[in-house]
This record gives sequence, C-alpha cells and structure tokens, in this order.
Amino acid sequence: MRGTNLGYIIALLSMLVASVATFPFTDAARAWGSVAINHYRLLLAFVILTLLCILLDKVSILGVFSSPSALQYMYLGLSGIIGLVVGDYFGFHSMAILGAKKSSIFNTLAPGAALFFGYIFLGETLNIIGIVGVAVSIGGMVWFLSDSGKAEDKVMNIHEYGNMRKGVIYGILSGLCQGLHITLSKKGLLLSPNLSPIHATWIRVFAAALAYFAFTAARGKLRSDVIEVIRKKKGILPKATYATLFGLILSIVLVMWCVTLCEVSVAQTILSLSPLVIVPLAYLFYKERISSVALMAALVSVAGVVMLIWRNPIENWMVLHFH
Repeated sequence: MRGTNLGYIIALLSMLVASVATFPFTDAARAWGSVAINHYRLLLAFVILTLLCILLDKVSILGVFSSPSALQYMYLGLSGIIGLVVGDYFGFHSMAILGAKKSSIFNTLAPGAALFFGYIFLGETLNIIGIVGVAVSIGGMVWFLSDSGKAEDKVMNIHEYGNMRKGVIYGILSGLCQGLHITLSKKGLLLSPNLSPIHATWIRVFAAALAYFAFTAARGKLRSDVIEVIRKKKGILPKATYATLFGLILSIVLVMWCVTLCEVSVAQTILSLSPLVIVPLAYLFYKERISSVALMAALVSVAGVVMLIWRNPIENWMVLHFH
C-alpha cells in the first residue's frame, strides 16, 4: 500500500475514534466545565504517554525528555498549546453551549486553515481539483449539519450553558486552531531526530499540560476550578477517562502518524468528516431523525473527499481527454 493511501486510512480511523469520544467529552465539559476537563485529560494523557514511550519506544525516562531536539520541542510544543489548550478551550466551551452536533460544524473551517498554513509553513499545495474537493466536502458538511434535526435544541432550551454568540465565536476560533496545530505538528515531525507518533504526541501533551497548569496555578484557580470541581462530581470520571483514552491519546497518535504520510489539508479534511459519525450517534442518544436531505448532503461531503484523494488521477484524466 502506498504511504499516502495508508495516511488516508489512518486519518479516517482517527476521525472515527475521536467521534466516538465526542459525547462523553460533551457530558464531562458540561459537568465539570472546560477548565477542569482540560486539566484532567492533559494530566492523565501525560502519564499514559510517558509510560507508552518507555515501553514501546524502548527509551529511558530521561531519554523521553532528552532525545527530541530543541526545534522539535518548539514546533510540537507550540502545536500542543495551540491545539490542546487554546483550541480545545474554545472547542469545549462551544461544545458545552451549542452541543456536540452544532459545535462540530466549525470543524469545517479546519481544512481551509490547514491548506493555508500548510502552504505557509510546509510549502504544500493542492491542484485545482484538490481545492474544489475541499470546498465540496466543506459545503456538503455545512448542508448536512444545517439539515439535521432539533433534538439538541430542545436539550439546550432546558439547560443554559452560555451565550449562543459566544458559542459560535469560540467554535470558529477552535476550527482555526485545528488547522494551525496540525501544520505545526507536521513541521516538528519532519525534523531530526525521527520521532515516533507516540513521542510526538507526548511532547504536545507535555507542553500543553505544563502551560495550562502553570497558567491556572498563577491565577490561583487550580484548587477552585479544577480540584474541587472534580472532587464534587466524581461520577463523571469514567466518561472523562474513556474520552481521554480515545479522543485524546489514540486519536492524536493516529493524527501524528497520518500527517507524516499525506498533506495536512487532506488529513484535516478527512478528520473534519466527524459529523457524519456524530449525527448518527446523536440519533442513538437523542432519538434524532436523519432526513433524506441530510443523507444526500453526506454523500456530497464524501464525494468531495473522494475528489481530494483522487485529485491527481482526475487531473491527469482531464488533461488527457480535454486537451
């Protein structure tokens, strides 16, 4: 199998894993708030990833910290802070206000952001067929989500988690952060020495945890906003742990792997298909019906991804038959 094709498959797996974790993350964000859930998942992920680096990468605890280069720490660390602190802060707030389904619409901003930042930082480009594929996929996704039912709206009318406009703004910022952090991650992975996806994810989580805990401690809010919140609502721990294992650790390790094999804009477009999984799951949780129009929109979005993946053969066929 060609490396790029393997990258597409890994991106798809990452999207599926992250989609399954969306709902427990939503429940945890609503129960604890975005600050507490972010601290808990970063600390748990740091511990688990450290053990995985030692066991699977066969390095000592000192080697886990010392083997990456300074530039890798810079790019991957900055990626972790942007993606796992800033971006996820906005994302969790948006998720708590708008719900898992509505907030996921802003994921469609990430492929365009990845295309732009990928060109700036990595020199990656797509032909016109690829760009059209990104646009078609995003358009289909917006159509798909706009046609989805109102079950979550009913939930939101009962529980008020914040201003709707704030949820939209935070969702937009979260989508832009997604496109930037995946680009910076690939930039760091391309540097020497070669790092495993697990070790690259460890750097991202380490930098994010260090920055976030330091910031919260400096504000004197670590006990009140994190420790006390989690202590009072221990019942949400299983959901938060499950979501961290799959939605953070496994999904990001897969992302780190796939970006070494394909363009960041293609990977991010596939990752942004998560609503195609989230909405059917919303049907199971909220008994929300899926219309025939939504199914048609889903096919349009998938067709855009097919165009994106097959952009070079399509362009070659067009050149052969129309020139």
